[in-house]
Amino acid sequence: MNVHRRLSSRALPAGFALVLLASLALVGCNDLLDRFSNRPPEEKLFRKHCAECHGLDGRGNTPAYMGNSYADLTDNTWRAGSSETTIRRVIREGVFGQMPGFAKELTPKDLDLLVGYLRKLRGTSR
Repeated sequence: MNVHRRLSSRALPAGFALVLLASLALVGCNDLLDRFSNRPPEEKLFRKHCAECHGLDGRGNTPAYMGNSYADLTDNTWRAGSSETTIRRVIREGVFGQMPGFAKELTPKDLDLLVGYLRKLRGTSR
């Protein structure tokens, strides 16, 4: 009985550590896949910074935002407005209580690429 208890007390932390390592490895897979994929840079930026909330297709059909019309980036009813100046400001500064700003993570070139990608999702050009 003592031997069984000792093995159990060792197996539990080892099993937990294994699950934790596997989880961390899977989280890193998305970044690796994007890094080595043939996706255009603007799509990679969108997937990295926007898709978690807005969905891969930009329609906002994610568990956290389903039913929130403002999460849909493919229509023309954007809460903050749809002018290029407004889009850039929202990406940089965010929307209080709803969306973080990305000014520290995005270069001006990244911002240009993202704005172009959003316009492509909406089916509009400059």
